[in-house]
Amino acid sequence: MNALTSAPTVEPFCISDTFVTGAGPLTFMGDNLRLTLHVKQCSTYDGGTVVVENAVVAKLVGSRTDMLQIAAAILRGCNARSMPIDKVVESFMEFLEAPAERH
Repeated sequence: MNALTSAPTVEPFCISDTFVTGAGPLTFMGDNLRLTLHVKQCSTYDGGTVVVENAVVAKLVGSRTDMLQIAAAILRGCNARSMPIDKVVESFMEFLEAPAERH
């Protein structure tokens, strides 16, 4: 079971891991938002000039509430070893409960 729901998680077909190095700005789409994830790469357009670019590898779309819950789960996981979990959750819950205009 995952931390965001009591429903079991299934993988009906193989999903490859996607490595990311960064994220673009959030795009708001009504009640939903899109998070574009990218990986930094080098390419040569003219055969000689090396250009560093961000190649999009995933676009995640979800409701503001769902995306904030996912972000909270990531923070809990990342901070589990460096900070008491109750402190991490408390800090993030304050963020979640703030008016939408503040995030």
